[in-house]
Amino acid sequence: MFELKLNNKTIQLKWGTWSMREFCKAKDITIDKYFEFLGSNQYDLDNIVKLIHIGYKSGCISTKQEVEFTEDDVCDWIDEIGGIFNPEGQVLLYLKYIVESTVTTVQGNPKEEKKKSNKVRVGWYFS
Repeated sequence: MFELKLNNKTIQLKWGTWSMREFCKAKDITIDKYFEFLGSNQYDLDNIVKLIHIGYKSGCISTKQEVEFTEDDVCDWIDEIGGIFNPEGQVLLYLKYIVESTVTTVQGNPKEEKKKSNKVRVGWYFS
């Protein structure tokens, strides 16, 4: 989960399959358009608010908490943390988290490759 740190509280945001589905439904797009959207790096304010709100709702579902906040509240959160254009801000970190979570959800966790032993066999071999 991603922790959105506000002045007086921390909001848990989660991104995964449920969140992708909700975003696609909210924007009336297919999953391939979702991937195009993520790859475009051109997010408008409405999309950013939706991404944060959907992540918040997903976090609530995962932690079995009631959804209390609206998209209007999300706008207040964005203002509180310094806006969307803060180059070191939490909004950009959250968008990065979404991209990384999407890649993990689609491709799975990377498997470690088995490394070949670099030991050399020393000894006599008879045929």
